[in-house]
Amino acid sequence: MSVPAPGRGTGASGLPRRQALAALLLGGAGTLAACTGLPTSGEVSGSNVVHGPDEQLVQSAAGPADGAAPEEIVIGFLRACAAGFFDDFATARAFLTDDAAASWQPTETVGVYDGSTAPVVVLADDAVDVTVDLIGDVDPAGVFTAAAEANHRCRYGLVADDAGQWRIAELPAGMLLSDGDLTTEFASASLYFLTPDHERLVPELRWLPRHELPRRLIEALLGGPSTWLAAGVATAVPEAAAVGDDGVVVEAGTAAVDLTGLGTLDQAQAGLLVAQIRATLVGATSDGGILVQDVAVRADGNELGPAASLPAVDTDPGAVVGMCTGAVVQGTASTRTTLVAAQTLGADTATHPTLGADGTVYVLSRSSLLRVPAGASAADVILSVGDADTEADSHELLAPIADRHGWVWTATAGTLLAVDGRGRRAALVAPWLEDREVLAFDLAAESARIVVRHRADGSADRVSVAAIVRDGDAPTGLGDPLELPAAVVARTDAVVWYDPVSVAVLAAATDGQDAEASGVTRIPVGGALTTPITSPAATALTADRVTGTLQLTDADGQVWQRSGSAWRVGATDVADLAYPLA
Repeated sequence: MSVPAPGRGTGASGLPRRQALAALLLGGAGTLAACTGLPTSGEVSGSNVVHGPDEQLVQSAAGPADGAAPEEIVIGFLRACAAGFFDDFATARAFLTDDAAASWQPTETVGVYDGSTAPVVVLADDAVDVTVDLIGDVDPAGVFTAAAEANHRCRYGLVADDAGQWRIAELPAGMLLSDGDLTTEFASASLYFLTPDHERLVPELRWLPRHELPRRLIEALLGGPSTWLAAGVATAVPEAAAVGDDGVVVEAGTAAVDLTGLGTLDQAQAGLLVAQIRATLVGATSDGGILVQDVAVRADGNELGPAASLPAVDTDPGAVVGMCTGAVVQGTASTRTTLVAAQTLGADTATHPTLGADGTVYVLSRSSLLRVPAGASAADVILSVGDADTEADSHELLAPIADRHGWVWTATAGTLLAVDGRGRRAALVAPWLEDREVLAFDLAAESARIVVRHRADGSADRVSVAAIVRDGDAPTGLGDPLELPAAVVARTDAVVWYDPVSVAVLAAATDGQDAEASGVTRIPVGGALTTPITSPAATALTADRVTGTLQLTDADGQVWQRSGSAWRVGATDVADLAYPLA
């Protein structure tokens, strides 16, 4: 199909039409992506601003203009997509032929691109090509998947209708949105599932349209966890559950949720289901305000009752443990507590302590893992690899982490492993880590997810998140990985859970930046947008995994803590900091 360019002429600026379009797309902040912002140039026209059902102020898009060139039709279509959630994409469909409009599913996949770089729109021989720096895709359930390659081209085939007007006849599945439009039209919110023992809630970040957000959240929750998470979580939602005719109605801060297809639930399952629904809806925000504060769940006309009481995943900011003159201490202030005295450890080589849920302290001593139960006067060796007398050993253990089930995780010779309090190793199955070296890892606060930095010979690092698979309390392996390409480029190997839905790394130095300069990058797990956090220069970091409380250690051994937006030195004599799991 050939797309001629009749009437190309010049625009008001005197530029050829294609150059004028390029200027429009590349004009600083006024990029194609900014279709819901205020115009900075052009003629004065009537307002297209409307109020959505939830009182969100939005701007609708204009339909196709008479005589518009193919490039203008495609540009107009992309703009209309960004406004489509408030007119059911009626304006966007006006740019399509009847057949294309009937078959197009706009939310089949939402390609998210970097709005700081304007899309490149080129008239090809038989189509219009749009090239963007793709960040990732959002599927109909709100699951974000990072793009394997940034450079992404979409092709739009056009035909002239009976009136000689160009319309799009062939187009890619779904639509494109800039990252700015994504945050305007979509909300990032967590769905909550259960640990297999039903003792904790596990969040999963999703991106869902703000329009009718409460209903969309419940529909996504009923659909279950993503593939990567499903292997390590449970849900109290019956398979046939669906949103009922009354939907989800929010009044005075309470969400009335109508469900069908639940069958017969016992009291325990009903309470867990309500707990998942309540956690998912309470705290979700719309336009910066609290959307839901409580829930009332009804199934087939019957109230399900209160939510099950699950322990809150919380961490005392002062609970951090570390090494101080050979002893294991908790806290970095002058009022710190000594958990294990130096003489109890019996060596001056103890490093990297971790604290178990039962008060047991674990520390490394070169290539050995020591265990000190609460109140004990001596340490036991529960794991030893390599030569304990060798200061630098290829089998040196990574800093251990004690999960809430009593298993201690570490790695040796690049292999991830977990041992119980008696040193028995778990048989961990993780095919995606075979022939790869584990460089660093961290467990999420509820002990159901792990983030791992790993590499293979001759290949670049990868950072992956996975669910932990268990048989009872014992870990048996890891589920399929979710890749976090934004976490790969970092100053150190370390990668830590920052809060329940994001991880953090020390940002890599950029061109021209002082090699000693630092900063922290927060990367959402299942999210599109990273967040830089300005910080002092650091060589190590740890976080509490719950609130985003950070502790940084610099090259001089000073421990930096953040108070509001400011950083201060909290200690100068504590090393190897780590937060215990909640």
